[in-house]
Amino acid sequence: MTTSTRVAAGLLTALVTSVGLTACSGDDGGSSQATPWSEAGAKAKELLDGTSGIEVSLSTDDDPGTDYLSAATGTIIADPPAFEGTVNGRVSGFEASSIDVVSVDGTLWIEAPVLGWTDEYQPEELCAPDPARLLDPASGVSSVLTGSTDVEAGESERGGTDNKEIFHTYAGTATGDSIRAILPCAEGDAFEATYRLDDDGYLRTARLTGTFFPDSEPVTYTIDVSEYDVEKDISAPR
Repeated sequence: MTTSTRVAAGLLTALVTSVGLTACSGDDGGSSQATPWSEAGAKAKELLDGTSGIEVSLSTDDDPGTDYLSAATGTIIADPPAFEGTVNGRVSGFEASSIDVVSVDGTLWIEAPVLGWTDEYQPEELCAPDPARLLDPASGVSSVLTGSTDVEAGESERGGTDNKEIFHTYAGTATGDSIRAILPCAEGDAFEATYRLDDDGYLRTARLTGTFFPDSEPVTYTIDVSEYDVEKDISAPR
């Protein structure tokens, strides 16, 4: 595998590691009669499992001291499973940005610098899941929600357009087992988790902190789910 392909492939591995979920801060909306997490988490999972697709973005201000993903944006479609997006980060000491990634029909494509589109890399080679399957109800990111433990409700927050929306926060622990269902190589046994749901019960943001990568410092990833019920035709690059 060439250096440029390794850069793109490594960033993709970091992407699927952390598209697990965040919590953006907003103006304090005061405390509320919060729904217990057993109900709120189950509903958020149901809504994720039932969507046609989502628009997501993530970022971190941390540097784990190893190869890592610094930012990403993308679209995940549930049926048929597909992913299209871009990633930024560092691999093997190389800084890379705006690396295009497509996953469709069980094949992952990355637009490696210089080489162009290639399907040389596949997820199992780097112990990573297919990003197109992150909405899978059994093994995707929604299972992290219902697998979380000791989750307690926090205060409501204002946010969204013109600060008009009310979000409900929950904080607890995402188990290492639920994270490893997405990324088998995840090192941590527990991850600090904060989830933020809107008034309709949709997961909008989540923050996960923990050791995602071998021989690295803990990282906090902030991920926003900006849109649900997305429909998009994603095809393999030609």
